[in-house]
Amino acid sequence: MNEKVVIVAIVTIAIVSVSIAVIASQIESYARLGNIDMKLESVNESHAVISFIVEVKKENVNSFTLQAKIYEDRTGLLLDEVEKDFESQDSNYEAVMTIPFEKTKDYRIELMLMQEDRVLSSRQLHLKNLRSLVAENMQLDASMVGADFLLTGVKDENVEFKARFYVESVRDYDVVARIKVVQAESNVLVDEEWMNTTLKKGKTNIIEANFEVPDDYNYIVKLEVWRGGKLVKTWKDVIKLAPTKIVPKDVEEEKVEFEVEKFVREEVPGYVERGAGVPGFEVGLALAAIVGVAAWRRMRM
Repeated sequence: MNEKVVIVAIVTIAIVSVSIAVIASQIESYARLGNIDMKLESVNESHAVISFIVEVKKENVNSFTLQAKIYEDRTGLLLDEVEKDFESQDSNYEAVMTIPFEKTKDYRIELMLMQEDRVLSSRQLHLKNLRSLVAENMQLDASMVGADFLLTGVKDENVEFKARFYVESVRDYDVVARIKVVQAESNVLVDEEWMNTTLKKGKTNIIEANFEVPDDYNYIVKLEVWRGGKLVKTWKDVIKLAPTKIVPKDVEEEKVEFEVEKFVREEVPGYVERGAGVPGFEVGLALAAIVGVAAWRRMRM
């Protein structure tokens, strides 16, 4: 009889233990942060919009909140707090929170997974060098594939030449191109040409201009591409009108004199992008400028 009682008691204890374990497993709940990715959604001149793609691993937690505390990385000052609520019964859930950031700062971000006022999990993130991101309207997916310099004449110790750049683009862009000639050793700007042009995708685009420069000097010729009034791309090549000479051992090498007066030129008004002005207005200004220069020269004479 006693043995039966003992057996029944043991079985009862076992059943109760298993039941408690099952019930405990059913009511156990947790939530924690998994992998976190940061994705650039958009960027303009002042802000970058970043999405935080957060993996949330959880059990018996159907509603939760993601809270981001944003600090300036250098000073540690709290700049902003952003919260977003989520609901899901999935045990592995992907939560997305999108936040705009000023490009002028670096950030430290405290990302917290919360339920009501209780912090279930947290992670620290850093966001830096946003200023290096180029605004979408300032991007230029193009490359220079070559450059040629065609000598077209010699006049009064000056050399005339045509600078020609070959550019390939993956998209169509309406741009402003500036070709400038810089004396290599002194970095003096010798001449420049501005022009409106369209870079066509799938084609080799030719951008060219004519120049006249003093002979016996070396020059760097640069092609600049501007969009929205800002410089977005620069390429360069070299034209050598004073190639290196081999000096015999018994001959002393002469010092090259830089003759400044050869590079003095009248200042040409900088490029002004054309807008929706009155038709013919620009031509009138140009004629007025030519008349003014001619009058100024007569007065000097």
